[in-house]
This record gives sequence, C-alpha cells and structure tokens, in this order.
Amino acid sequence: MTYKNVPMVSKVVFGRGSFNQLAEILNPIRLNIEAPFIFIVDEIFRGDSGLTSRIPLAYKDEIIYVSAETEPSTQQVDELTEEIILQHSQKPSAIIGIGGGSILDIAKAVSIMLTNPGNSENHLGQGLVKNEAVYHIGIPTLSGTGTEVSNKSFLFGNNGKASICSEYVTFDQVVLDSELIQNVPKEQLLYSLMDCFAQAVVLDNENN
Repeated sequence: MTYKNVPMVSKVVFGRGSFNQLAEILNPIRLNIEAPFIFIVDEIFRGDSGLTSRIPLAYKDEIIYVSAETEPSTQQVDELTEEIILQHSQKPSAIIGIGGGSILDIAKAVSIMLTNPGNSENHLGQGLVKNEAVYHIGIPTLSGTGTEVSNKSFLFGNNGKASICSEYVTFDQVVLDSELIQNVPKEQLLYSLMDCFAQAVVLDNENN
C-alpha cells in the first residue's frame, strides 16, 4: 500500500485567551488595504459583544454571519463566494471561520472557491481542487468535531452529503481558545462526539 504524505495545520495558537491575539496573527498576512479579512461567524454570536468586539476590523474587513441551523451546502458556499467577489475589488487577504464544524467547513470551502473556477459541486471528491486556497484560519467554538484540523469540507450537494477533499482545504492557521467553548450547552456535546466519530472512524475507513 502506498501512503500519501498529507500536510497538517502549520500554525496553531493554543491557550485560554488566545483569541485576543487575533490582530497580532492577522497583521503580518494582510496583502494590502484593499484586500480584506473576511470573518465568517456563526449567527449565534450576532450581538454577542464579548466575542464580536474582539474581532479586529480595519479598512474593508467584513463580518458575514452565517446560520448553522442547517447543514452547509454547495449552494450556500457558492452564494457566499459570489457575494465576496462582488463586494470587494481584490481577493481577500484571508478567510477566518469562527464557529462550530459547519461554519469551519463553510470557511474552508469559500477559501477554496475564491481561487478555483466553477462551482463547489464540481469540487466534491478527492483531488479535484487544482489551485491553492486563499489563506484561511479556523477558530472553533465547539470542541470535538475535528474539522479544524481535517483536509475535508463537508457539504450537501445534489447527491447528498460529500466533501471537498484536498491538502489545500486544511487550515493554514488555527486558534484554540478554551474560553470560546465554555458556554456550550451540554446537550451539544453528544452531537460533537458523533461528528468526531464519523470523521475519525467511519469516513476515514471509507477512504482507505
């Protein structure tokens, strides 16, 4: 059997309160003042000043709130990608996903589609992504889904749930701050554990 040498997240900040270092992380990777940072944030945090006030916005940076009530879809990713392209004259300096597994999957997929032609439906599968993604950062607000370190972005397409699977999908940077998960409802733990199991065991076995 031949095993592929798969890249992992190259930069990780870990620790309580590390979210407060976000400006320090972002400043060196800003391309120019016309190339924004796009923050894709779980809708649940709209109006939560404890989190949103700490997002370092400057120039043409933008927060896009996205609901995680439904599973992410290829249509949703394509609409977000088109919105970003139409609203900004230059490609983003980075896409930053803040939320649970669904939001992080959307952030990964959008970063891919900003540099690859066609629609996301055509990129579902293994090895279909040809171009490197826009720099993308994952900041999980749930613990256990595993999407912050995986090379997959799971989306609902025309034929059900599938993934964009590529080394380019993997986040360039992850920020793991335990403060962001302290208010997660206990019932959510079960769903996160099931998601973690599905990604780590079931889906990996299917791919081998």
